[in-house]
Amino acid sequence: MNDNKAKIIVPEPFTELVSPSKHWRHIAYHGGRSSGKSTTVATILAAQATSKPLRVLCCREVQNSIAESVHKLLGDMIEKYKLPGWEITREAIRNRNGSEFIFKGVHNNAQNIKSLEGVDICWVEEAQSISMESIDILIPTIRKSGSYFIWTFNRLTNEDPVWTRVAGNPDDRTFVRQVNSDEIEMLLSGEVIHEREKMRKENPELFEHVWLGQPLTANTGSVFGRQLARAREDGRIGSVVCDDSLGVYTAWDLGVGDATAIWFFQVTSGGEIHFIDHYESSGEDLGHYISIIQNKPYQYNKHFLPHDANARELQTNMTRVDFFRNRGINNVEVLRPTKFTLGQDDISLVARPKFSKCWFDEKKCQRGLECLRAYHYEYNEKNKLLKDKPCHDWSSHSSSAFIYAMMAETEQIEIQNHFKFETYTPPAFKGDQKTGF
Repeated sequence: MNDNKAKIIVPEPFTELVSPSKHWRHIAYHGGRSSGKSTTVATILAAQATSKPLRVLCCREVQNSIAESVHKLLGDMIEKYKLPGWEITREAIRNRNGSEFIFKGVHNNAQNIKSLEGVDICWVEEAQSISMESIDILIPTIRKSGSYFIWTFNRLTNEDPVWTRVAGNPDDRTFVRQVNSDEIEMLLSGEVIHEREKMRKENPELFEHVWLGQPLTANTGSVFGRQLARAREDGRIGSVVCDDSLGVYTAWDLGVGDATAIWFFQVTSGGEIHFIDHYESSGEDLGHYISIIQNKPYQYNKHFLPHDANARELQTNMTRVDFFRNRGINNVEVLRPTKFTLGQDDISLVARPKFSKCWFDEKKCQRGLECLRAYHYEYNEKNKLLKDKPCHDWSSHSSSAFIYAMMAETEQIEIQNHFKFETYTPPAFKGDQKTGF
């Protein structure tokens, strides 16, 4: 970049952002940890927006607060290179030349996104988490002449929507570049290189995902990857029609300050579990979600809530169950407490064994399936091993609700479906007995 006050070094893999060989509609960078994707894109965009007016939309799938965006990263790069003319506030970054950075979450924010006009560049960070629905909202929204997308991500699976829709089979207006830490070696600290090489020796499979950007496998932390692949092979992901004769169950993960997720499912007489619908949102009160289920065309057998639904709120002295009942919903069941640990737990003993009986409507459960594919175990930086519990991120809410559905099917519904009554007559009353009544 030519600037009298700042000399910015751009690693070779990212030169297409500075001097593009053609007008690209999509520029996708994917790869492993410490490959400079986010930092380099933020630096280049900040410098370009200093030189000329640009309106840049910086988005991700879910953004519950500005802290979850690239706001701080952009601010740090502006400060580092002392780029002139910028005003950085808590919610926005603007330059006196007319440039502006806008920060948005896409999931369940369609109207807000669609109303944006005049966007020159849309940068989708953590794009491995973006849903197909969100991609379908974004692409036609960014329609200004000459506008383009930048996608930065580390693949979670081969079925990540950004991979299947944008980067996996690029057209002639899509530039895709994999970049890993070894290509920017001169910019890495000795500590980063040490950690990388340590994992290369001690855990080669996990190394491939963390440092080389390869998709998760069962051995590198995917919780349900193997089960989902089998479901796809067996044809259990497709069109699943609601059977009105069965009634519908729901399983919830109730968020406090983050997402709430609901799975809608049926259990057939043959023991199949049919997931016919799914809903997830964030930033809404419980009344919103109750309205959602009430407006669905389903007859409900029971609603299964996690164990903390019985906890009383300090302000109202009411439980979540009380709230349901005040809205006229009495068929509520609170599940036992659970802990998500590898071994003797609800994932390995309940959810995974039951997965072979699960069928999913691919269209209505799209978001839920994306969350299940991305659900993975945390990586313990200190011990350089996978932790024994899944990561709490955007994928965990719907995945937790799915596990609750499996618990409910195993411990409540299955028992009800298979419980048989037999009449018992005491020997003294067999035959023709006469009484005085």
